[in-house]
Amino acid sequence: MWQKNVRYLDYNASAGISGFVRDQLIEYLKNGETGLANPSSRHRLGQREHHVLFQSAGIISRSLGENVTPDELIFTSSGTEANQAIIHSYVRSGYGIIVGAAEHSASFEALDSLQKAHPELWVRILPLTSAGNHDLTRLQAFADEAKSSGIHHLGISIFWANHETGVLASLESIRAAILNLPIPSTLHLDGAQVWGKVMLDLNRSPADFVSFSSHKIGAPAGAGVIWRRKGTAFHPFIRGSQNLGLRGGSENLLGVLGMRFACESLDPKRFKEHTAPLQEKLETKLKERHPGIQIWGEAEARVSNTSRISFKGFKNYENWVELLDLKGFAVSHGSACRASVIEPSRVLLAMGASQEDALNSIRVSFGPQSSIEDCEALAEAIVELVSSKERGRM
Repeated sequence: MWQKNVRYLDYNASAGISGFVRDQLIEYLKNGETGLANPSSRHRLGQREHHVLFQSAGIISRSLGENVTPDELIFTSSGTEANQAIIHSYVRSGYGIIVGAAEHSASFEALDSLQKAHPELWVRILPLTSAGNHDLTRLQAFADEAKSSGIHHLGISIFWANHETGVLASLESIRAAILNLPIPSTLHLDGAQVWGKVMLDLNRSPADFVSFSSHKIGAPAGAGVIWRRKGTAFHPFIRGSQNLGLRGGSENLLGVLGMRFACESLDPKRFKEHTAPLQEKLETKLKERHPGIQIWGEAEARVSNTSRISFKGFKNYENWVELLDLKGFAVSHGSACRASVIEPSRVLLAMGASQEDALNSIRVSFGPQSSIEDCEALAEAIVELVSSKERGRM
């Protein structure tokens, strides 16, 4: 699947197209009787495509928990569009907005543009604890402040699993905190990093919206989905023919099909059984071999495939990702959408890391094709690289 002689350990950025999904899409395209018409067309060919779309939505919805139905899904072009559409909807609804300090850059980019267009917009950034989870005591304080400012409803947007550290939000703590707020709220969870990694039951969660991305689960990039709890207000920024007018443009049937085929093979239990030993092995070996290595969020519940590692004692960025790439390991400095910009991790800074430690860090994320040999080889390469750099400073 990946380039020969390169160990791919950046699954949080993209899981790639799984062999099963690839084969199913090829078979679908070879058929020749489908994939032609617009699913919104009223003729028989269009309605046949619409039926395929509806069947696919049913399979996708079942991967999100019991009693999730296709009419609760809004398909998008990406997880980015999904996150930004929800934040735009909050603004159109007149809500005060609370966004987590460790959200994906896509959310902050949307927020920046909205604040420029609406200077009066009430926005607060929810801090992290030093362990990497949401500081829910500040959520209560923000809600009190919002009420005293005349805000009648809050729109909250926070991660379910952090894309850099893998830390899992405590849904029960969030539910309890929201029930105690002095004004009503609508909750969006960014679920891109939990799909296929943990068991989902969205109707039992405290969320009103959850967003997902296709290429995190082995489907092609270019598709995403929003789950919307029945009855939750949603005001899109582009209306059109999709989802009863909730999104513009023609349906991306192939994108939805890719998600459908990926959902048919999702198995969170098997994913955890495969990746948890790799995460534990890597982190244990690194901590045993080198005292200057820190694992972020390790005291919290995390998804089983993600390790965020800092190399302490360095002042300038030491080209860790590039040097590990030369050794045959594909890891990440942080969010893939910001890969061209080398700057301190905003997530680690929010956890209290120094500028230096937030800059000199990498993210390792395992996937279905990762092996114990990959894990052991990476640990050796990291220890060797850190030690050689330390010797070079003497």
